[in-house]
Amino acid sequence: MKRKLTKLLTIVISSMLIASTLFTVAFADSPAPAGTSGDVAWIGTTGYPTLEKAVTAAESGDTITLGEGKYTLYKKGAATNGKNLTFVGKGVGKTEWGIGATQPDPDKFGTEYNGDYSFDGAGTITFKNMTLQSGKVDYLGFIRADKTVVEDCAVNGKTFYWGYTSAEFRNTTFNCPAGDYALWTYSSPIMTFDSCTFYSSGKTINVYTDYSAGQHNITVNFKDCTVNNSGLKNKPVLKIDDKNMGDYKYIINISGDNKINNTSADKDIFRDSVTCSRWFGFGNNTGKSEVTVDGNTAFKDGKMCSHELNSNYTDGYKDNAYTVTSGDWVRGDDGTYTRDIEKVCKYCGYKATDAQKGYSVTYTDGVENEEIFEDQTEIVLKDETTPAFNGETPSRDGYSFKGWDPKVEKTVTKNVTYTAVWEKNAAAASTSDNTGNTNGPKTGDTSNSILWLALLLMSGITATGIVTVRRKYL
Repeated sequence: MKRKLTKLLTIVISSMLIASTLFTVAFADSPAPAGTSGDVAWIGTTGYPTLEKAVTAAESGDTITLGEGKYTLYKKGAATNGKNLTFVGKGVGKTEWGIGATQPDPDKFGTEYNGDYSFDGAGTITFKNMTLQSGKVDYLGFIRADKTVVEDCAVNGKTFYWGYTSAEFRNTTFNCPAGDYALWTYSSPIMTFDSCTFYSSGKTINVYTDYSAGQHNITVNFKDCTVNNSGLKNKPVLKIDDKNMGDYKYIINISGDNKINNTSADKDIFRDSVTCSRWFGFGNNTGKSEVTVDGNTAFKDGKMCSHELNSNYTDGYKDNAYTVTSGDWVRGDDGTYTRDIEKVCKYCGYKATDAQKGYSVTYTDGVENEEIFEDQTEIVLKDETTPAFNGETPSRDGYSFKGWDPKVEKTVTKNVTYTAVWEKNAAAASTSDNTGNTNGPKTGDTSNSILWLALLLMSGITATGIVTVRRKYL
């Protein structure tokens, strides 16, 4: 019995050792769940316990993956000089990156020294899939990075400093501070917004710099963006101040499908009285700005180039908000009509004169020596819709109205006369001739009665003769 118990115990212990070995092999083959090692940043499969250690270890061109949580390099001493780095988070609201100090120093308000020098001397710095958190004071941002790219992110607060060569924002949401701008075009010679969304409350983007003013042109590209405004009217989407540009200028390129949404009519984006647009306007307009809309010049040398360039550019054109004064139509030798008009925009006072071309459209009854209805003649703009006959369907005693000859065209392309087509009613055609005399016998008319009596008498004589002849031969 003792020997059997010992044998059984040996089998159980051996089975447990084999199972333990199998589980150990299984865990060794599977990667450890993220975070179980205490790492917070990864370059490929190599994990690092802090962001600054990952950045310091990174080579130019590396991508650093971040887990969920809050990150910053502000005053961490990470080695970024000369490196091109990409940071990828777990998603907006899951991975958060703090720009600058959590609490900016009040003694440094109004200076760049509340800014973030984490990427001073770096190459291209790219952020993806995260929230970038700034503050409400001026001169915040990443100072002296060469280029910055922000994609699929959210930016909270106000920023001034981005790439010193270029800054690009793609599919990024900007949450502006209450009553303030999302950012200034301060340090970037080229700034691009592509498919971005702005949640603003009266202000959106301040196109202005004092840092590089008068040193080079500053270009802002704005494409396929949406602005959701919830504050009172204050500034247009792109508020431009070009007073200190010297020999250089701002170049604003607006293109694609841009939209403005308002929470209510009284909280619309401010419309500039010079540009007649909510998309761009001026704080100071000294003629140092050039604006294109879908590649066409809309504003240059301090004045509007075209008021009707694009319905999404000027509100006056979009809303057809004109006071129109028209001259008299004048018939030319070729039979066409022309007239001069003046249009004045109710929003911006833009005034334009133009010559319009038109044609005569006439409706007539086509009946001689009788007026069924008075001729109707109207001069209509070329290619406009043909006006309908003014009044009820034409009617005429003894006739039915069958339409117009020629058939009425949809639009007016020439002088034309439409003549009513009449068809004589069937009852009237069988009882009347063209003079109105009746064709049937009238009461008291005996001339035809004698003829009928003679025919009846002859028929009787003929019938009697036939009967007599038949009897003779029988």
